[in-house]
Order: sequence, then C-alpha cells, then structure tokens
Amino acid sequence: MPEETPNSDDVQLDAARLSLDIPDAVVEALAEQFAHQDTILEALEGIGSVDPPDRDHWEPDPETDELGAWLTRCDMSRAVQGPLDGLTVGVKDNVAVAGVPMTCGSPLLTEPAFVPGRDATAVDRMLDAGARIVGKTNMDEFAVGGDADSLRLRLARNPHDPERQPGSSSAGSGIAAATGAVDLAIGSDTGGSVRFPAAWCGVPGLKPTRGLVSHDGFVQFAKTLDNVGLLSSSVENLAVGLDAIAGPDPRDERTLGEASGEYVAAVTEANPAGLDIALPEELFGAAPVLDERVREATDELAAAGATVSETSIEQYELWLPAWLSIGMTEVGNYLRANAVNYWSLAPGDAALTERLHEERTAGDETLGPPLQAAMLYAEHRNQMDGDAAYVRAQEARCLLAKGVDAALAGADVLASPTVPMLPPKWDEDLDDVFSALANTAPFNVTGHPAVSVPCGTVEGLPVGLQFVAARGEDATALEAAAAWMALQG
Repeated sequence: MPEETPNSDDVQLDAARLSLDIPDAVVEALAEQFAHQDTILEALEGIGSVDPPDRDHWEPDPETDELGAWLTRCDMSRAVQGPLDGLTVGVKDNVAVAGVPMTCGSPLLTEPAFVPGRDATAVDRMLDAGARIVGKTNMDEFAVGGDADSLRLRLARNPHDPERQPGSSSAGSGIAAATGAVDLAIGSDTGGSVRFPAAWCGVPGLKPTRGLVSHDGFVQFAKTLDNVGLLSSSVENLAVGLDAIAGPDPRDERTLGEASGEYVAAVTEANPAGLDIALPEELFGAAPVLDERVREATDELAAAGATVSETSIEQYELWLPAWLSIGMTEVGNYLRANAVNYWSLAPGDAALTERLHEERTAGDETLGPPLQAAMLYAEHRNQMDGDAAYVRAQEARCLLAKGVDAALAGADVLASPTVPMLPPKWDEDLDDVFSALANTAPFNVTGHPAVSVPCGTVEGLPVGLQFVAARGEDATALEAAAAWMALQG
C-alpha cells in the first residue's frame, strides 16, 4: 500500500514512467481518484497473512558441511505414519517451510531473515506422508546463475571434486542427496536445475511433467519453464516422493486436472525387457566421450531385452530461442514485480512481495549481476517489440512439443547424456552456457518429464543418463531409470 496520499506530482511521475501524456487538468482529478481508491484497498491489509509457527532452526556447521549443502538446518515432522515414514528430506531454499528462514539464496532476504508463515504444498504433503524435514539447501540467487557469483550466501562444491561445480541451481539438494545427508531432496528445474546436480553429483534426479506438482509456496524463476522436482540416492525414493507430492492442488490452478500415477509400482516392476528406447541425434555429438558412455549404457539395456533405435526431434532448433525468450521475459518481469505472478490465480506471497519491495526500494542490498542482467534484458526486449517475441516463443514452444511427441510416438522413452559436459572447475569459465543446457532445457520448454541417473564415470567424474517420456507418463520415465539402475546391481 502507498505510504502517502498521492498528489499531482506523483501522478505525473508515474505517467512519465509509462510514457503517458496526461493533461494537467486531468492529473489533479486522478490524484483525488487514486487517493479514494487507496482508502478502499485498506480493507485488504492483513488478509492472507499468517504468523509463522515456532519451529526450531539453526545455522549449518561449516566443519560438518564443508561442501556447502545447507543454508539452514532444522528437524521437524508430524506425528503421522505414511509412505515417507523415516525418510529425511532437504528442501531447496526457494520452497517455503513455515517458521524456517527462506532466503532464495539472496542477501535481500537475510537481514532480518524472511520467514514464511505457511508450508509449500509439496512440503505439507511430505510431512503428511511421514517425512522429516531436516533443512533448507543451498542454491543460486533466485535460481538464476551457474557461476560462483550466483551462489551469494555459500559456495557449493562437488562431492567428487570440491574444486568443481556441483550443478546449479539446486546445488545443495544434489550435494545432500549424493553425500547421504538426506534420503530425498526437493529442488526446482527451469533449464536443468535438478538434472545438472543429479548428473554432476552422481545421483538420480527427476523433473516431473509440467503441472504435475504444485508450485504453491515456491518462488519461481519462469512460470512456463519451472518444475518442482526431486533428487535422491535411489530411483525408488524419487517414486515414493512423487507419489506423495503429485496431483491437484486448489492453490495452484496449473495442477487442476492432473492426477498422480502409480510411480512406486512402476519402479518396483521395472524390467528392461520390452522397453523401447529412442536416441535423438540432436542430443548427441557435443561430447563424444560422454556419448560413448551413454551408448554403452543403452547397449546394456538392449542386451537385457530393451529395443534401442535412432530418432530425430523435429523443430529441435527452436528450443534455445523459445527458452531464452520465455525464461528471460518471465524472470525479468517477475523480479520487477517483486515476486508477483500476475497471470496466476495464486499470484504469490504478499509478505515476500512487501519484503522485496522494501529491500529494493531502500537500495542497501541489490540483486546479483545475473539477475540484474535478466531484468535489463526483459526490459530491452519489451522496448524492442512490446514482448511480441515472447508470444512467438510460446508458439515455438508448442511446435517443439509436437516434435518431441513425434519422436516418442514409436518409443517409451528418449535417452541421451543429461549434460553434454563434465562439471567444470570453479575457476573455469563456461565458453557457452547455452550449449550446457542443450539436452535439458528443451524439455522445460515442452513440459515433458525427464529423469537423470548416473551411468558410470569419465575422468573419475559422474556421467548422467537422461530418460524423457511423454507428458503425463512420469511413471514410464521412472520405470526406465529403475530398469537401468537394476542392471547396475
């Protein structure tokens, strides 16, 4: 709410920001109108506000968390028994755990700590299923990044080589799963942010079908591309976790009409025999040594009874312009709006929006360079064509989705390297960040489910094998992943 009654100067200033030419005679009347409307809106103050519960939490111990997996530790559960009974869970710090600080990896939310009043739906469902939440995991600021500057609170390190990147932006969740600190970790995936740490830390990770898991209580990057996902040391835990959190949620209209599948049954009954696997030519060639390891894996599956064939994804080349336009436009406008999603029936957390507005208005702390660049690029594109490119990108998204559907028409899953490169050292610069996303981000654009599982090593570092299934067929992707893992003993 405005802190002061608007006057004519305020209206003229706002008009200038919007490039509106308002006659002086009209400005004064508008100022009076706005003041009256502000008075009406005072009735909204306090609606939806929830005081955070009193839950214990504490700082992670750097001596026992040398890899930087955690931002906050806690230990909470409910007096219930369920399918997650006894499983420990880490939660990426852009997913709300009521009563526990949520930073989104940003200094803007640390002094004082921002503490949400309500659990995210995914967290609430995990607690109802018997899980123990044991902390908030490290992440790049607002899930945007890929270099050391983006990890603004703690640098996260790869458990296989601490000098290397663990994968962003769900870095802490990947580390916690790989080191056995948790049985299951919640992450988020906009261009590969679950599958990168899964591949580079050497654990299974799942990006579900778009809309299968509620985003209530999740601080987004780009609403079209985002997915709340899971990481674990086992595919079985991914399945039981997805069974717990998937399905319709009245607080997130994206999930309406979506129903959870029989994920646990799929992995329990997994068998390579009869599995049809297609290898898209577009997802191979960037890293021949990694390609070879993945092809060896699919050869093993073929020897165990699977059918392996080659395929192609029509319109594949559209993934990058679609992902870039959609992602940068959505994150830029989301941040400019202080975490309000205007086109959602559940637009966000009013307390978070107020906090971000206060912090950014005060100017004592700023968003990091990657986020500033995203906001500026969104503004640049808006000035270029009024966001017409964004509309075209959504059309391109549909064309690419049709191409992926066609590639899957004769197969159960597509298979490829998860990330076409090994994890770089922290002091190495990526020559082309988009090339790193080339196997993961296309399926954020299309909304297809994708699972990464480890399939051996190259130069002592893990290699990820990705399975992609038709939209809504998350059980099939998990079944393929479980079938591969079963061959490894």
